[in-house]
Amino acid sequence: MKTSGIIVEYNPFHYGHLYHIEKARELTDCDVLVAVMSGNYCQRGDLSVMDKFEKTKTALENGVDLVIEIPFLKTVQNAYVFGSTAVELLDRIGADHLVFGSETNNLEELKQYAELKIDVTRLHELMREGASYPKAYGLLAGSLYPNDILAVTYLRKLQETGITPISIQRSNAYHSLELSSIASARAIRYAAEHGEDYSMATPCHLEDPVFLKDLWPFIRNTLIVTPAEELEKIFLMSEGIENLLKKNAETYYDFEEFLHYSVSRRYTRSRIQRILIHAALHITKKDAEEVSDIPMRVLGFNEKGRQLLKEKKKETEIITQFKNLPEKDREIEWKAAQLYAGLHKDPEELIKKELRGPIII
Repeated sequence: MKTSGIIVEYNPFHYGHLYHIEKARELTDCDVLVAVMSGNYCQRGDLSVMDKFEKTKTALENGVDLVIEIPFLKTVQNAYVFGSTAVELLDRIGADHLVFGSETNNLEELKQYAELKIDVTRLHELMREGASYPKAYGLLAGSLYPNDILAVTYLRKLQETGITPISIQRSNAYHSLELSSIASARAIRYAAEHGEDYSMATPCHLEDPVFLKDLWPFIRNTLIVTPAEELEKIFLMSEGIENLLKKNAETYYDFEEFLHYSVSRRYTRSRIQRILIHAALHITKKDAEEVSDIPMRVLGFNEKGRQLLKEKKKETEIITQFKNLPEKDREIEWKAAQLYAGLHKDPEELIKKELRGPIII
């Protein structure tokens, strides 16, 4: 079966994502389209305004045949870990193509960045590490946008596979808050948060959206009451940042004000948010070291997806039930699910979904 892949977050799903699905099918003429997707948490350290099962159902209803989850611990990390994990999952499921959106849509230029073998998530250290001056300067000057940076991480990992990359033009500005038929996910989240009409931009109704700020009272208390030497053990905590976060938590009551005084050239907003999520879940560096290889957990499929899973089950371990996750992975995913569910009107139903198994349509 000719198989194509896309890497998505759907926070939330919108008409730009529908265009991505349609173009992926059109450009590759695939038999099966696989979406590798983040779950209830997103790569930039946000909570997903749609839970992962609602996202899965929406994807299957709009042209995706199989949805595979990027594990929590690989999602709430930098772009390179997120992107390389997603590509590995697509390689294991037998994808022939990866179709991704790009702001520049210059595949050859993005390949050149990928061949530099530098971590594009550490832009401010490139010059010191001796990267090519023009290319390093271009990165530092912001010539790579968020989806271009992710594209570079995909392309670097793709060099180890037989998957063919295909770039399509990203059709909206990531940071724009303007609402239209093709709007950014950020614009839709902002409208949902502020009670504005976003129906022109997405087929989804965000009935019970949650945001990272909803966790702030809990996170703030965690930072205040936990000794600095214990905070230092939290996954992604480094270079003494725990002291600054603890001090700012004691000083600032407002979440945005806390972030404003915590962000720096070295510690971006996304990096701080990822650290806060791991702190809220008390996921330690030791926990991260103990996880297994990347499990392939299936969140949903249709008949075409079922056929692909049947073909691949002899080649790779496929997990369809929460209970079959490796023990350490299961422990971390359970904590993440409980924290996320607790913010919703019906947490018990979300936990049932976590344990129920894949969505099948």
